[in-house]
Amino acid sequence: MTATQTSKSSPLWQTRARPQVVTYKATDKLDVVIDRVPQAQPSLLATLATSAAAEFLAPESLAHTLGQDVAVVDRASGRALAFASVLAAEGTDFQTRTRLAPSALERAAYFTRVHVAPDAPAGTQAVLMYAALRTARSWGRDVAAFLMTDDDTPTARRYGLVSLANVARVDVPGKGAFRAKSQRLDLLLHQTSEEAAQAGQPLAPSFLVHEILDTLQHQLFTPVTSARFFTAVDAGTLTREQYIYALTQLHLFVRFTTRLLGRCVGYSPTTELRTHFISHLTGEVNHEIIIERDLEHLGENPTYVKEIAQPNLPSRQFMASQESAIGFYQDPLLLLVAPLAAEGVTGHLAPGFMEKLNACVASWGVKDPQKATRFLSSHIEYDGGEDGHWQGNLDLLSKHLHNETLLRRFLTLLRVAADGTLRQWDSYVGDVELWTARPPAQ
Repeated sequence: MTATQTSKSSPLWQTRARPQVVTYKATDKLDVVIDRVPQAQPSLLATLATSAAAEFLAPESLAHTLGQDVAVVDRASGRALAFASVLAAEGTDFQTRTRLAPSALERAAYFTRVHVAPDAPAGTQAVLMYAALRTARSWGRDVAAFLMTDDDTPTARRYGLVSLANVARVDVPGKGAFRAKSQRLDLLLHQTSEEAAQAGQPLAPSFLVHEILDTLQHQLFTPVTSARFFTAVDAGTLTREQYIYALTQLHLFVRFTTRLLGRCVGYSPTTELRTHFISHLTGEVNHEIIIERDLEHLGENPTYVKEIAQPNLPSRQFMASQESAIGFYQDPLLLLVAPLAAEGVTGHLAPGFMEKLNACVASWGVKDPQKATRFLSSHIEYDGGEDGHWQGNLDLLSKHLHNETLLRRFLTLLRVAADGTLRQWDSYVGDVELWTARPPAQ
């Protein structure tokens, strides 16, 4: 959430603008409308102005804009039934009221500005809380924070919200006494998803899997644009030795791709899954040979890479995620965390990236530099966006990750793979930084 966004004019990345306001089918009868920038006067809140949930202390301001507005809407009538805002807790009214240090709130999301229509159908508040708090989970937050009345309220009781023992009671003239309360996100998301289902509003699988893309966007696609390999290419400072190291590390896991996908074919229980992984396997055959040819064009003997070299720690982390998915859990769907992370990055590379990389290679005195960059250029064609191959994976997952428990299982391993991928692209330069180190100016 704090990573610097790459400029839209950057020639390295082909990015697709994400709409600020999106609508998802959350249940058979309810839609969720998300505004990715909290608004001072949201239009969907106008009809709920008299329905503020008395349990919650509404914020005095929304100067802190790191968060989202979430509304639950009746699909048939288009009427807003519930509304809330979820914000990164640091810098908000929650911090002001509690006087907690920003460092104590970096893993917390503030759930506030809560409105629920008195005649909303059963399960509406649960859908609202789930939709808002899963957003916080995609940011990497672990706990939810609330400012609530200093009573044993129905919401606090139902979800086991715990008062923060070290924070004094908040007395607000004209409004009453309030307490800072909290609970773990994993517990809240489980409870709200179960409550929604029991109320006849089970969450749609297609709604659940949208969190996968949001998680990758926040945990990988945004911060990786600042990874040292890509900033070095952009600045033209990437050295031959660093590039060779990058190709070496890429080879060490790419060469296992077809073997892992072969296991996925074997463990797939349905024709649909087997067909998917057979197609994926066919597109990955001998990709490591492309890397070997890139190395040969650079004048390197690939024998060391093929027979002796070992993965660095980030590569091993990424490899462990995919190997455990199919080797231990024997779950081909879990293995999709690997291509979603790895191919998601290379799929966002733009032709402008190749132009800059080839310029770096040419600066080392290499003739026909494009013959040394064929592996990365071959992945430019991969669609890292929200349609095509990417959407095909999400559609497949939506058929199988049909509840919160299965989704969370996938997300935890996805974050391991995404973190490994991010660290990989940093390590390709950082591990061998000496090649670009300079003594201080005299």
